[in-house]
Parts: sequence; C-alpha cells; structure tokens
Amino acid sequence: MALTLVLDDFSGPLDLLWHLIRTNEVDIYDIPIAEITSQYLDYLHQMQELSLDVAGDYFVMAASLMALKSQLLLPQPEVDVDDEEYVDPRSDLVNQLLTYQMYQAAAKQLQTREVQRAQSFAKDPTLPDSDLAVPMAPGAVKLRDLVQAMSAVVANQLATAKTIAHIEAEPISLTERIGAVMKQLSQSHQCLFEDLLAEHSVDGVVTTFLAILELMKNNQVDCAQAEPFAPITVTLKEAA
Repeated sequence: MALTLVLDDFSGPLDLLWHLIRTNEVDIYDIPIAEITSQYLDYLHQMQELSLDVAGDYFVMAASLMALKSQLLLPQPEVDVDDEEYVDPRSDLVNQLLTYQMYQAAAKQLQTREVQRAQSFAKDPTLPDSDLAVPMAPGAVKLRDLVQAMSAVVANQLATAKTIAHIEAEPISLTERIGAVMKQLSQSHQCLFEDLLAEHSVDGVVTTFLAILELMKNNQVDCAQAEPFAPITVTLKEAA
C-alpha cells in the first residue's frame, strides 16, 4: 500500500510552500519564485532519497512552480505594473496561498472550540410539566377573575336594563374614566371592583374595566381577593 508522506507535519504541497515562504520571511505578494522553487525541489529530492512514496500533489505543485519560474526567467516586455490590465503571473499562486491561509486559520479556531467544548458538560433541558399548577401569591387575582367579575356586572346591567330609564349622554373617554377611578380611590384608598363598575350602561362598565386594567399595568392600583371567588378589592398603591 502506497505511503502518503506528511513531511514535518506538512499536510500537502500548499502547506509545504507556505512553510517555505514563512521561513524565508518573504512577502506573499512578491514571492521569489526561483528561490522558493529550488527549496521546494530540494524537499522532494530528500523524500525520494529516503525511498518514500510522495503524494502526486507535491509533483503537480513542483511542475507548476517550474513552469512559473521558466515564464519569469524569459525576457519580458516592459510593462507598467500600475496598469490595471497588467496581471502578475504569480497572482494565481498567491490567491491559492491566501485561501489556504484563511482555511488554516478557520481550522485552528474550530480546533480551539473543540478543545473548549470537550472540557464542558452539557445538561439536557428540563421543562416543567404542562399540567403542573403554578402557585400564586396569596390574594393575587388572575385576569380571568377580573373578566368574570366584569361579565357578572354586565349581565346584571342587561337584566335590569328594561326597568331603568336611560338618558343618553356623551360617551366617556378612557382618560376621563381613569381620572374618575383615581379620584374615587384617593378618597377611600380602596374599593370593591363591583362598586367601581356600578355604571348605568354597558359602555360605561367596559370603559371603567379598561381603565382599571390600564392602572394595573402602570402599577398604580392593585387587585386582590381574600380567597377564590371572594369579592375583588381594588387598592390604590402608595406610589400613586
């Protein structure tokens, strides 16, 4: 079975070529092709002297370097290197080396992350049971409790609507209703939820309910009940 040589941890011809460029401390954009080619061929000769089977990629690169060296040794017509149409014969080789360097840097980053990840221990995510009842603070009121209380007030309004004479008035805005609720609470500090909704119209009940929700959102009032299904008390907070 043929042996693919990795000389001094070189994983391919580009790796060997990159090593020669760094060893000679030359500019990658101005590679001395003659000198680099000579050193590259010396490495191949050393491998052959050791009777080692060299991968074909190394010889392909050697042929490319020798062709490039021959091209640069031939008399060249005078050209302006600043000319946009001028193409350096070494540009393809430079691009290959730059791409190789980029992938090598990315590989080192991945290796570093692999080592870091190997030193970590992950825990499988645990989610609470969907049927698990989440305890609430004593006296806390759920939104559905407020909705049920408001629905009861509305139902009572509709049941007694025929026995009450109504006088049509201008609709009350949410801002006005918030002010009215705050004024009523500032006098007694707290009030039953049903008393705040003691309106003569369904529209008034709904507007007052929205005003209480807005005040709760702004942390100006607090709703609580002593026990489930008990009357709901709306309390003005001290900050308000």
